[in-house]
Amino acid sequence: MSVDFLPVYRPDLSGNEKLYVNQCLDTTWISSIGDFIDRFEAGFREITGAPYAWCVSNGTVALHLAIHCLDIGPGDEVIVPTFTYIASVNTIAQTGAKPVFVECRSSDWLIDIDDVEAKITPRTKAIMAVHLYGAVCDMPALSALAKSRGLHLIEDCAEALGSTYDGKHVGLFGDVGTFSFFGNKTVTTGEGYGIHGFD
Repeated sequence: MSVDFLPVYRPDLSGNEKLYVNQCLDTTWISSIGDFIDRFEAGFREITGAPYAWCVSNGTVALHLAIHCLDIGPGDEVIVPTFTYIASVNTIAQTGAKPVFVECRSSDWLIDIDDVEAKITPRTKAIMAVHLYGAVCDMPALSALAKSRGLHLIEDCAEALGSTYDGKHVGLFGDVGTFSFFGNKTVTTGEGYGIHGFD
């Protein structure tokens, strides 16, 4: 008996993808620099409205860089929802900080701000909001809470490219936002992640 594989998502690669890959191969710039990366980053900034955007190799790297650049490390705590991908948690632990899990709302599986507030301690340095399946966390409330408590706000937007809250693109509410371009995402490069921030 055989079982058919049911993919999470099948990307549409019927456009210029093969042409662009061949152009990239022809230039021999197939890694970290080249015209396509510059064009992609510019398009990413245009779509999201972010002042800065950088492409990196994958989501784990993007989240790790975000946490590291916010000077989060040993002895610090980062609040993260229970319903997320393992990279969100691994990158916190990788810096030596402690992930503190909070509940998600049963109505939409997104981070529960009441539980976030209850779990803040003197060691809390950041809140990581994870937008799922295109649904957006209550960013005005999370932003206000983070600001009032002097905390960083990291947005894991792996599944939310194109999602907005009151016309503002996700990833622009916190200190830094990270986006995925993995094969099962809204826009795919096969692998890779984008980061955007403000300074």
